[in-house]
Amino acid sequence: MKVLSSEESKSIYISRINRVIDYVKSNLEGDLSLENLSSIANFSKFYFHRIFKSVTGENLNSCVGRMKIEKSAFMLIYNPSLSITSVAFDSGFSSPAVYSREFKAHFKLSPSQWRRKKQRKICKVDHNICKEPNEPEIYIDFSKNKPSWGIKMKNQNTLNIKVSSLPEVPIAYIRHHGAYNPLDKKLFQSLFSKLISWAVPRDLFNPPLTKVMTIFSSGHPETTAPDHLSVDVAISIEKKTAVQGEVGKRVIPAGQYAVISLTEATMEECGQAWNTLFNVWLPSSGYQPGEGAYYVNHLNDPEQHPKKLNTVEMYLPVKPL
Repeated sequence: MKVLSSEESKSIYISRINRVIDYVKSNLEGDLSLENLSSIANFSKFYFHRIFKSVTGENLNSCVGRMKIEKSAFMLIYNPSLSITSVAFDSGFSSPAVYSREFKAHFKLSPSQWRRKKQRKICKVDHNICKEPNEPEIYIDFSKNKPSWGIKMKNQNTLNIKVSSLPEVPIAYIRHHGAYNPLDKKLFQSLFSKLISWAVPRDLFNPPLTKVMTIFSSGHPETTAPDHLSVDVAISIEKKTAVQGEVGKRVIPAGQYAVISLTEATMEECGQAWNTLFNVWLPSSGYQPGEGAYYVNHLNDPEQHPKKLNTVEMYLPVKPL
């Protein structure tokens, strides 16, 4: 029997706890019992609380409660047609009274105060990089019977957005948990290097057939403290592919996604596109955020571009209001 090194053992622990976190995020109204979660992690229920905290730095119950509150806070901002009562139940709370009490304990504001405050700021973004763009204009592609939207940006370029129904995408991923800077090249190069070093010897990395993605897997800066954010780097795989160590596996669900395509864009322009999608397009589109994470499909390596520019597709899960 092979004896695992401490690094191998740590990677397995991380992968199993990530599996639990992925389950919790997708099942906030489901079975979140100790028995079920410890079974998903394949750890004894008698030690699972301690293991979970040792890996994440957070108690299991606190983590579950925080995820419910953060989901509701996001819904309050970007699902304006939903009543607070509906938000409470959709986020897994037993009653509106319990929800309001726990929400105020977390954010120091009532749900209604939070909604009013955030909606007043909905077009104010970091550095004002997309302050006061024009309202979205809707177009119809008669060849495909599909609508698309165009938003004139401050630099006079038009940001095009379409909504498409997409199949599920099985992925292998490595996660960074905690505060991060989206412009931190060293961090993302390290994460991708680790993932690609696992994939290449197994003949699992064959671009352009293999998609290369950054997935904003837990939280949103509007609702989540930096220490509780997480981000995944991922590649698409066959569903039957086995993973090991720190590399996790899950499926990006099929569904409707708002899609932006950017060609030769700076990182700042990518950030501006996200902010415009959330803050300008979403409130006027007739859609609300769907379940699941928003993500980027990288179509080039900016380090190989002479001007370090990015060609990407950006995806936000959506559903009708």
